[in-house]
Amino acid sequence: MRTQLGTYCQQFDEALRPLALDLGRVLRALDDAAADTPGKPLRGRFADLHHQLLALCDKVAEQQAYVLIFGPLKSGKSTLMNAIAGAYVSEVSSLPAYPCLVFVSAGAAREYVLTSYAGTRQTFRDPRELHRHIDAAHGDLAQAIRAAEQRGLQFDPQEHFPAAIRRVDVRVPDSELATTGAVLVDTPGLYTRMRFGYDRMTRDFRNAAACAIFVVKSDTLFLEQVFAEFQQLLDLFSRIFLVVNVDSHKRDVSPDGKLVPSLEQSQPEAVLRAFEQLAMSAPLQRAADEGRVRMYPVDLLHAASSVLQRLPDDRTPAGFRVFRQDLADYLASSEYMAAFLRDSVQRGQGLLGEAIAAALAPEAGQLRERIAALEHEHARTEQELGRLQAALRTDWSQAFARAQRELEAEVERCARDSGAKLLRTLGASIDTWFLSSHSLDWLVQGQWSPLVRDYRADVLDAGRRAFVQQLDKPDAGVDLPEETADLLARAGIDLRELKARALADLGAVAWPNDGRVPVDLAQIPIKRGVLDLVTFRSLDRVRERLFGPAPKPDAKIPGKEKAARLGEPGRLHLHQCVTQFRGELAPQTVAVLRQFFGDRWQAAALQALQRQLGAYGPKLQQRLAGLDAERQRLQAIEEPLRRLGERARTAQQTLADVGRRFDLEAAAAAPVPGPVLEPQPRRERAGEATPRREARRGSTA
Repeated sequence: MRTQLGTYCQQFDEALRPLALDLGRVLRALDDAAADTPGKPLRGRFADLHHQLLALCDKVAEQQAYVLIFGPLKSGKSTLMNAIAGAYVSEVSSLPAYPCLVFVSAGAAREYVLTSYAGTRQTFRDPRELHRHIDAAHGDLAQAIRAAEQRGLQFDPQEHFPAAIRRVDVRVPDSELATTGAVLVDTPGLYTRMRFGYDRMTRDFRNAAACAIFVVKSDTLFLEQVFAEFQQLLDLFSRIFLVVNVDSHKRDVSPDGKLVPSLEQSQPEAVLRAFEQLAMSAPLQRAADEGRVRMYPVDLLHAASSVLQRLPDDRTPAGFRVFRQDLADYLASSEYMAAFLRDSVQRGQGLLGEAIAAALAPEAGQLRERIAALEHEHARTEQELGRLQAALRTDWSQAFARAQRELEAEVERCARDSGAKLLRTLGASIDTWFLSSHSLDWLVQGQWSPLVRDYRADVLDAGRRAFVQQLDKPDAGVDLPEETADLLARAGIDLRELKARALADLGAVAWPNDGRVPVDLAQIPIKRGVLDLVTFRSLDRVRERLFGPAPKPDAKIPGKEKAARLGEPGRLHLHQCVTQFRGELAPQTVAVLRQFFGDRWQAAALQALQRQLGAYGPKLQQRLAGLDAERQRLQAIEEPLRRLGERARTAQQTLADVGRRFDLEAAAAAPVPGPVLEPQPRRERAGEATPRREARRGSTA
């Protein structure tokens, strides 16, 4: 059976311990995650699982028998631990007020290892240093509990104060524990203000602890509240040793006033019998009849003293000898080893189920949903980048072609219509000039040039109005596929603003001349008078005297002289100059504005568009990099979670196979239970105890 147990422990460890590594990876990933990361709240849950799994693996690997000790404060638990261990371990008695478990086991040297809920460890070798640390830790814990209560929260050290001490491991040399392999687990005293009960404290040992010892003083045995939490122990443990701590030196006063041995000293079994008959609850009675609860009256002070002094067995209280032998027999029995196999598998399956449930928790689902959303957004961004690159290669001139045609048509129409009006106005100004005494420069520069500038301005304004009208259209006058228009919108490019800005950046129109109607003085027909002929004045001289210098013909010419010198031929010549100029002005104006609103504006607009589209590319690349980083960060959490769930499911099957195989072998090897483990029949409460019940109780000192 022992060989089978060793093989089982090895296979059990091989099935479960790798899960501890997976849980460690999950914890490290969650520790590195930001506070708002989906799945971050699972950290405490996985830390608790990690701790429980390691504790179970260590217990099975070392074939340890955990013996949990419960009882009210000052009931004698520490004294009992001294007696069982055969070594002084009462220095842990300063810990009852601190809600943690104390593990006492054999070791090469005395040391104390503190483990927090966060998984950190501290080792002490000086009991005084340990006590100082515990005192400070108790104050910190109390403060954390009060803070949680003020926020209306139910305090959970795993979540609200991970620095709290979870367990204290005490290693003692030269101990009886080295031969039995037992680990004594001291629990906080009952009725201490713990805020989290024994179910929370003992969950590490559910279906894993060998047995429990409940210690109660004889003078509190009949108090109902002493056994208020006992039902939880019956639910958790298949074997409970009830040790009643009696005082063998207690005295009572006799009727004659003398001090005589008390009933507790002289007949401790009578105290137990009275408890069975008068105060034992129905569940406790039923458990006692089934052999699950056995009672022992023991003077613990006397027992611990004799064991620590290494006195002969006959000087050790008989009740303690019976208790110690029953405990050792149970831990060495085939029944215990079969229960060890069965319960450790059950506990392992329970932890694996919790690991799978945690890996599939809603928080983990949110994490996976977030990763899926990131992957979807990443794909969309890559598609957007592809659309952007296609847009940068697009020939945008086709998109502006319709608007260009419409604008040119409006410019041509205005140039044509305004040109006819200009011709009439220029002709009328010639007639007015002939009636005035103004110079030719006044006509050309003062009258014609402003009219030409106004004409150009009118045509330009017509082009600008057409441009603005196009901007007011839903498509801003640009023919784009819907996909490209949406791309520009996502890139934050406003085509209306872009087109208007490009036009404004062009500045003023560069006209080819100042709008002056060309009039060649040498070509104007004039008449010479008699004096001109007599004095032999040339026509050039006559023109200069009439108009003034050619660069600036600003000489005033009376109307009569204009009529005499120029006459109708001169008037006709000026009209011809105007008509010729008008014929050249319209196509020239249209050509200039076609260039202005066409090639020049289009080049400026395309340059601005390419620049803004180009600026969108780095933003998309940056978004891709951010999405990649966020996805990798979340995958660093999700991947260990997914692997944990997969391996936990595989381990469940492996552990089930191991459990079935060894359970059959253990059942085949298990002998028929002896009298020590035989279930006890229930008897009537009244009357004397049967010999079988007497044997179960043990002897007094």
